[in-house]
Amino acid sequence: MKILLFTHKSDIDGMGNAVLAQLAFDKVDYVLCETFNLQDEIAKYYDNGTIYNYDKIFVTDLWLEEPTLSRVAKDEQLTGKFFVFDHHKSALEGNFNKYPFTTIKISNEHGLCSGTSLFYEYLVNNGFIDRTIRKIEDFKELTRKYDTWEWKTKYNDETPHELTLLFDSVGCDGYRKLMFEKLSNSASEGFQFSELERMLIDRKISQVQEKISNYAKKVYYIEILGFKAGILFIDYEYRNDLAEYFRQHNFDMDFVMLIALDYGTIFYRSVKDNMNVRLIAEAMGGKGHDKAASSPISEKQKRELIEVLTKQNKTIEDTRI
Repeated sequence: MKILLFTHKSDIDGMGNAVLAQLAFDKVDYVLCETFNLQDEIAKYYDNGTIYNYDKIFVTDLWLEEPTLSRVAKDEQLTGKFFVFDHHKSALEGNFNKYPFTTIKISNEHGLCSGTSLFYEYLVNNGFIDRTIRKIEDFKELTRKYDTWEWKTKYNDETPHELTLLFDSVGCDGYRKLMFEKLSNSASEGFQFSELERMLIDRKISQVQEKISNYAKKVYYIEILGFKAGILFIDYEYRNDLAEYFRQHNFDMDFVMLIALDYGTIFYRSVKDNMNVRLIAEAMGGKGHDKAASSPISEKQKRELIEVLTKQNKTIEDTRI
């Protein structure tokens, strides 16, 4: 069976789907997408006709929009083999769940949903993965708990956080290969980190602590739509740890805007409990969850931000002289 998978490349939830697909199927082609380029990536496969060469096409942990949804719905060759698994509230509010091939759920009897948990249920229910394999079940749950932040808000369990630190250490391809090998091993015990993985995690913890401490000294403050925002230019991988640091240390801000120029994205994270950053992101042309959202940076905005940073660095150097 030949599979085409479009999934989010940025975190363990998106890549968890890539791992599950590789465990479930013999032949999988991966398209790792950013939040805002999914439509264009699917259009490439439509335009060259290769989308029809696959037995099943999956979209996971990403919201698929119009007109692509309608195009799929009207295509008799695709409707029976095209599946979307998403958990973003923006997609639900956009009524993207009205199609028979879309599964968009925020929560179920197990708790808050993630892309990986929804895809896992489909694979188990259709006989592609055996639910009795404990380590795969554990992997799904660790991924779900981190992506929904239940590791912190409900379970007080550091293991999901450690899994994402491992992902940050080895990158997308390294993580997919490492997890596939780990989960396809015939041993029956639950999910456990190896000695090497534990060493990588511990090293990453030290790096993150040092980075966050330095970043926290460089926060700018501004009022946006009546809320107090902290603004930082960051490396992408520190977006969630920084937000958690600001919450724990009671920084005087409602939310934080984390600008990752290399990623072309602004990430919004709530700091105060009653802050809905999804509304802020949507006002800036983005989408996401109530506590974590993002918006794209246009090429013009990127040039303007780089110019601001260049001037700022020059001023700092002049002051030092």
